[in-house]
Amino acid sequence: MTMEINKSETYQSGKPLINVLKERRTYEKEKGFITDDLDLFIKEVNKNEKLSSVLIKRIAGNGSFAWAFETLDGDILKLSEGSHFPQGRPQECFDVPIKKQGKIGKMHYYLEEKLFQHNMPDYFVELIIEKIKNTGYKVYDLSKSDVHQIGMSESGELYLLDPECAKFKTIFHALFYKIKKIFKLIK
Repeated sequence: MTMEINKSETYQSGKPLINVLKERRTYEKEKGFITDDLDLFIKEVNKNEKLSSVLIKRIAGNGSFAWAFETLDGDILKLSEGSHFPQGRPQECFDVPIKKQGKIGKMHYYLEEKLFQHNMPDYFVELIIEKIKNTGYKVYDLSKSDVHQIGMSESGELYLLDPECAKFKTIFHALFYKIKKIFKLIK
């Protein structure tokens, strides 16, 4: 897992994604961090010329299995090992709308609108928590003070930034969803 992100480092004229990933891997290896996720992303991004040449303005953040980058166009590009959504759940009304998505090997990528996150009040998190519960999911690893996990779109809609914070209530809910999905394919 990676520990340090220099969010102030920006590439004003943009730097190709593949170069940013390689620089980050070199930096993290020098610091003694495990770089398995970056190694995978470099391997997979190299397979797609269009994706590898996306111009990155800055690294927006990272998690255990994902990295987020702000593109020169002002969107957020997320790379993750496996699906963006836990347990294969569908995208919901509380999730950031996805403009474009794809998969290369084991890596999934998502292009999303960059959300406003400055000086968000705590009660906005409570609104998202309520939205998650009302949609039939359980809230996971999201407390009422976790304003860093939410954002607001240009249109004023609140969204959850980390899809891992909303999961099926039980494994039976996840199985039921998958069975319903299979029956829809059969019809």
